[in-house]
Amino acid sequence: MNITDKNKRRKFLKNAGSTAIFATLGTSFFTSCDTSEDTSAPITPPPNETETGNGFTVDGNIYTFDLTHSSFSGLSSEGGWKRFDQGGMLLVNVGQNIIRAFNSACPHAGCRTSWGYTNNNLRCGCHGALFNNQGTILSGPGGTGDLNSYTAVLQDDILTVTK
Repeated sequence: MNITDKNKRRKFLKNAGSTAIFATLGTSFFTSCDTSEDTSAPITPPPNETETGNGFTVDGNIYTFDLTHSSFSGLSSEGGWKRFDQGGMLLVNVGQNIIRAFNSACPHAGCRTSWGYTNNNLRCGCHGALFNNQGTILSGPGGTGDLNSYTAVLQDDILTVTK
């Protein structure tokens, strides 16, 4: 086999490989990998047939949530929680008609978007800091303090949080 045949073969395999990848994955795989977040504008889900609006209102530093709205209905039961990015909050129903509200910025490194809630504890997924229902640090990396909390009042199906 001479050099020209090797070059033709290499060119064919290169082009065929790219075509096979695009055919298998589609072009949307390559164009939708932007992981940046635009947190400047609130995200408003489209209303469905039985409800209107986005389930919350903001008046200065006071946030009012309608727990009958599908976006917040998970907070109606004990153990329900929500990461509310529009207000930079974590909302947790700890039972006995008590919902707690915390700043969603982890005190360790300011991570806001990687949270989980299980066994009555909040866990920051960025570095593994663990907080109880009162926002007190249970374990985590050095320099981590407690979560900053906000005043939350639940009356009927309306939650009011003052930051």
